[in-house]
Amino acid sequence: MKTRTVILLFCISLMAVLVAGCTSQPSPPVTTITTTIVPTAETTITQDTGTTPVTPTTVATTGTLTGTTTISPGVTIPSPTVDNGQRVRIRARNVAFDVTRITVPASSQVIIEFENEDALPHNVAFYTTSSLAATIYKGAIITGPREITYTFTAPAIPGTYYFRCDVHPDMEGQFVVT
Repeated sequence: MKTRTVILLFCISLMAVLVAGCTSQPSPPVTTITTTIVPTAETTITQDTGTTPVTPTTVATTGTLTGTTTISPGVTIPSPTVDNGQRVRIRARNVAFDVTRITVPASSQVIIEFENEDALPHNVAFYTTSSLAATIYKGAIITGPREITYTFTAPAIPGTYYFRCDVHPDMEGQFVVT
């Protein structure tokens, strides 16, 4: 009987120790960093609020990222996601583009998602002027129904440029670089 009592007291003591170890502990301080990353060759994220020191991080960017990151001490932060370009969707239907004006920032990466719904060949080509004096980018001609993605860099100089279908020159629009 004494052995059972000793074992029972041991088990109760052990449970008391385990329960005491599971009680909630005060959380370490949390630091919130508000960041805005704009297109540059190199951008540094630095702490602007809180009391816990945070090591600045350098991130190469080609797009824009805005957001708030919350950091708890001892937590590793994954790299932020960056928008890698200006996405534009253009559809060719009934020998016409559904978009007649495209606006993008200067020197930005432009991603054209082109959908040809016609059974005719079409493309999207970008020129400095409607006289076709200089080509900015010429997309491949595709016969629909089919989709293709074109990627190129917008001119560094802001201005109003020109785009069209090389197969059907009446399909045209303005390419505005800001």
